Amino acid sequence: MRRESILMIWVGGFVLAAALYWIGPDRFFDACLNLIDDFDAAVRAVVAMLGAQTYSVVRALAIALYVVFAVLAFLASQRGHRGIGALFVVSAVFLVLVWRPYDPYPAPIGRWIAALILVVVGALIMTQRLTVPPDRRDGLPPPPYPPGGRLP
Repeated sequence: MRRESILMIWVGGFVLAAALYWIGPDRFFDACLNLIDDFDAAVRAVVAMLGAQTYSVVRALAIALYVVFAVLAFLASQRGHRGIGALFVVSAVFLVLVWRPYDPYPAPIGRWIAALILVVVGALIMTQRLTVPPDRRDGLPPPPYPPGGRLP
């Protein structure tokens, strides 16, 4: 084990001892729980203050990143990667999550967050597919890149 790690353990022990002395050993656990409760209350207050704005931001991000995913999926399929199947599956799940044609209220934010996570993962996967050469099952060398370049 490295000496720096052992030193950090000793320093942490002395900091804990100072905190126990300052707060009091019998009230230390209550002080830690109060600190966690205060942090939780502050986060909830910020979320409540930004609730409507957060909902709009999440919806806008989900829709915009769905478009990014769709474009990347088309580009991936044009370059010989699998992308159209993923486009159909992600589109279907996205619509199931957020489309509510006969309900006067929009989908809850939890569904929009799930849709946002879905399209972010899909866009990242399509980006990864576009950065590697396609699988060539016919035995031919990959096409030159950039287009118009020389063949090897």
